[in-house]
Amino acid sequence: MGNIGSVEDAVKLGISFEDQGRDFYLEFAESATDPAAKDMFLYLAEEEKKHAKYLQSYLEGEDLSIEEDTDMPDFREAFASEFTGEDLGEVGVMLAAMRLERKTEDLYLMLSSVSSDSGQREFFEKLAAVERDHYDLIDGLLASVTGFRMQT
Repeated sequence: MGNIGSVEDAVKLGISFEDQGRDFYLEFAESATDPAAKDMFLYLAEEEKKHAKYLQSYLEGEDLSIEEDTDMPDFREAFASEFTGEDLGEVGVMLAAMRLERKTEDLYLMLSSVSSDSGQREFFEKLAAVERDHYDLIDGLLASVTGFRMQT
């Protein structure tokens, strides 16, 4: 686990990632000029808040269930209609957001791989999958507005 001393330390790091992600998304929601970008950042901020609560529940030995979100919004159409090629600031923010989602996904995959308990493994795998969904959401938006798709 590298410099992380225990699973508990890694979960605490995950909470920190989620809190920082929430702050990041809220900050950019405030400054976003595109209404769909603003909506997406607010959505992702709420998602990060939920993830931090899941991890806190894990630390407290509570239920390891994760709310399945089957109705992820599709921001592509609204975002594409509002996007102007003159302002790439929001694209840069989305690239940073993708990096944040990927790092958090990697942390949860690592936690899953070191867990000996099947319930814990499933918990971390689900969190990793949600982070991957967020990455894919942002990547899809970038593809729709720029015609470029990141290869993963």
